[in-house]
Amino acid sequence: MIIAWIRKKLAIRSSKKLVRTVRGIIRKKGRFMAPREADHAEVRILACEEAIKRGSLHEIRASRKALRIFFEDNLRSYGKSALRQNVEAIVIAVALALAIRAFVVQPFKIPSGSMLPTLLVGDHILINKFVYGTRVPFTNEIFFPFSMVDRGDIIVFKLSEDNATDFPMPGKGAFYVKRAMGIAGDEIDISGRDILINGRAVDQVYTGNYEYPDQKFFSVADRYEQSLSGKDFSVIYKKGSSSTTSGKMSFPLVVPKGRIFVMGDNRDNSYDSRFWGFVPVENVYGKAFMIHWSWNLSNPGFADKVRWRRIFSGIE
Repeated sequence: MIIAWIRKKLAIRSSKKLVRTVRGIIRKKGRFMAPREADHAEVRILACEEAIKRGSLHEIRASRKALRIFFEDNLRSYGKSALRQNVEAIVIAVALALAIRAFVVQPFKIPSGSMLPTLLVGDHILINKFVYGTRVPFTNEIFFPFSMVDRGDIIVFKLSEDNATDFPMPGKGAFYVKRAMGIAGDEIDISGRDILINGRAVDQVYTGNYEYPDQKFFSVADRYEQSLSGKDFSVIYKKGSSSTTSGKMSFPLVVPKGRIFVMGDNRDNSYDSRFWGFVPVENVYGKAFMIHWSWNLSNPGFADKVRWRRIFSGIE
């Protein structure tokens, strides 16, 4: 009974909308129509209205179908101009793209080598803005969080005003990409190349030399495979260095509530939480999940500039 009632209501609404559309075309474009076209349209409009009055779902659908066929065959050309249709399509596409960028996915370009070897200079990544919650436009207010930032996530964020500013960084308002190493309540300590979280060293295995791909750092580094919260990833250290740069922060330290401790995978060439402190959760804009484009502009020729193997690759 309820389903039948809903079907009837939807059919009536659709018929009324079609009637309004046809009547609007007749009112605006009637002077350009052949007399028979307007007369035939009125006959079919009246048939729709009578069917609605009688309340028969079968009649409503049949009269609507007849009016729809007549509209498509005879009146479609009197409707919106091609220019207006194209403009509306462009506006809708732009609005949809802006909505997706604002709430779901946003592109981001890697400007530095602080996340080597995971992310290279010239990588263009996509960040999932939905996973940590939807942000109210033009504010830092977040609602509907589906998950919280976890250790090992690669996040994109902005610095807050209380972060240190005496380091060579782009400054307030710029986006940064780092790996979350500690979350609220974690005790972080750095001892040599070991990172201890809550008294336990992050698992890591030395895997050999890493050669920098067209970077302006030292040419060879020590590469390690680390594992944190079920995520496996590579990090590098300056060759011959006995300890990770500790920056300006005093260790051990405890990550405050609502804050995240982040580090770059290029451990000896990254300004991160070791230097300017913790990242507020509300400043996190999303989680990096894919490289959609990558190139090295220093190579000659377009084909050589593009890093084809990195395109559409996932990010660990």
